Amino acid sequence: MGARAMHRFLSLARRFGRDERGVFAVLFGLMAIVLVALAGAVVDYVALEQARNRSQVALDAAALALQPLIFEEPLNTADIKTKAQALLRDRLGIVSGTGQFGVTAEVADVQVNIEDGSLLLVAEMDMPTNFISLVGVPSMSAQVRSEATRKKLKLEVVMVLDNSGSMQWESRMTRLVEAARCATYILMYDKVVDAPGNSNTCVPATGAKLVADVRVGIVPFTMFVNVGSGNANASWIDKTGASSIHYDNFDNDDDEDRLVLSWTGGYSFPKRQTLFSASGESWRGCVEARPHVKTGTLSTEYLDTADTAPVSGDTLFVPLFSPDTANNNYVTDSPAVCDRPSNGNPRCEFYEQRTSNWWGWNTPTVTGSKITGGSVDFISNSLYPNGFYGAKPPGCSCRNPTYTNWSGNSSVQTRTGSCTGSYIPTGLSERELQERICKYYDGVSGSSFSRGPNADCTRTPILPLTATPATVISTINNMQAEGGTNIHMGTVWGMRALSPTEPFTQGGAYDEAISKVMIIMTDGENTAYQTNNMNGSAYNSAYGFPYNSQNTNANSTSGGNVTRLGPLNATNAQLVTQMNERTAQTCANAKAAGITVYTIGLATNTVTQSTPAVVQALLTNCASTPDRARFPTASSELKATFEAIANDLSALRLAQ
Repeated sequence: MGARAMHRFLSLARRFGRDERGVFAVLFGLMAIVLVALAGAVVDYVALEQARNRSQVALDAAALALQPLIFEEPLNTADIKTKAQALLRDRLGIVSGTGQFGVTAEVADVQVNIEDGSLLLVAEMDMPTNFISLVGVPSMSAQVRSEATRKKLKLEVVMVLDNSGSMQWESRMTRLVEAARCATYILMYDKVVDAPGNSNTCVPATGAKLVADVRVGIVPFTMFVNVGSGNANASWIDKTGASSIHYDNFDNDDDEDRLVLSWTGGYSFPKRQTLFSASGESWRGCVEARPHVKTGTLSTEYLDTADTAPVSGDTLFVPLFSPDTANNNYVTDSPAVCDRPSNGNPRCEFYEQRTSNWWGWNTPTVTGSKITGGSVDFISNSLYPNGFYGAKPPGCSCRNPTYTNWSGNSSVQTRTGSCTGSYIPTGLSERELQERICKYYDGVSGSSFSRGPNADCTRTPILPLTATPATVISTINNMQAEGGTNIHMGTVWGMRALSPTEPFTQGGAYDEAISKVMIIMTDGENTAYQTNNMNGSAYNSAYGFPYNSQNTNANSTSGGNVTRLGPLNATNAQLVTQMNERTAQTCANAKAAGITVYTIGLATNTVTQSTPAVVQALLTNCASTPDRARFPTASSELKATFEAIANDLSALRLAQ
């Protein structure tokens, strides 16, 4: 090539190097792949998230279904993994290795924690890409995790059930029994069905198995709670008069201004257990509320609203011995056993007067009496064991008197009757006649539910927590509708039944291994029966009479200044308000201890001593959360209400 030709070639080469025409097309062709991949990555990512969500739902379902298998012995995690894989593939529609859009999913790990009751499933999913495969990413993967757990492996449920007289209305007790039985079966068996011929209840399905670590207790309540007559000698029962309320409404010396608990010569005031023996009646098992004395650090903690250990004094539980009232409810005030025995050669003289009418002489009336001689403050066994006799009574009379002749005129005549030795005390106050203990040694007859030393004591005792369904069902079946309503007493004993400490020790410790639940059912409201009599109430309640509360007489035989419920002149509304306050305090203490509370208020729209709004607010606030308060209006709704709560308690929760 010549010099000229070479020069031309180099010139063309330089022009070619400077020519940019057509480069953009080449570059665009190269960048188009990247741009399409980037835009398509959004589509691929959205598809991945959708697939991951479907996988999460599928894995959640598998975890929920398989969690109970962790409690089977021997534990087989390989079997759980196989079943989880099958459930996962079924939910994702995976056939022949892939599902929709080519998704694959495999359970990669199974982790079990028996102590926490948890099953953790870990799955790996993979999905082919449509766009980013253009840049060398043929698939995307994600991990999903699901943990099903009963965070508290053991379940303890106490049903606090209203047994008051109003439960007789509208078949309420019948429906409650059926509903409570159904709830028991749901809690304690793995499968139940409606009872044949009775859709108001259910029964275990054929072949149903008991659920492990579930225990149920029952607390029937009316005005009182029955702790069981078999606990008469329990360490937490006041057998020695240690509680300041033990001697409420009882006196021994016909002197209402003092109470002699002990005297020289070995005398001690008879305890309530002794009075039961004297009356010929057996203690049915009811106890009084402890005094409303502040205890603990919470503002709601009082002896009658908290689970303070019963170890001594006012913390002990006093057996109910319902005192006879001044109107001689079940014993006469002046039987022969209540005479004053001969000691120190006493003599009684009493004076009678009669007047004449056209038909003859009227019945004589006593115009006065006089006691001469005789001792004071002595012990005698002549009329009843270990009787104590204090100051002489204001007056006297004789059972077999010797009379002088009538003297006077044709219009008015008088005579004197007398006896030496034992005589009848007269002139005693209405309160002294009510409180004297001698009359119980004459025996009691004709007792009934609302009459006698066990008056208004709930018939069916508390059933402590048990894993035996038949025992629970038997207790529920034995419930009867009688008496008034004290939701406070039922609730506080429901809390005590769940507690691991006395009085009932069947409950496990308060920790994360045990879920403690209280279901409170009532058909209405707290009730009180205030009257203007000397006691302030028509009936003796778990708090004694209002007279017993804040009594200002320092020498009172009925509690002194110990706060019970009252005071004496409180209105019925005030008494109910205090009962509501103590119910609320008890609920707060139960929740603070770690108890989950459900409440059921049946027909609260028909209450009379409170308003529906007050009762519903009380029960709503008592529940752990507002949705745990249920208000069926008819007894026919009780089964569904109890069933929903029982199913709620049986359901598992997802932790992750």
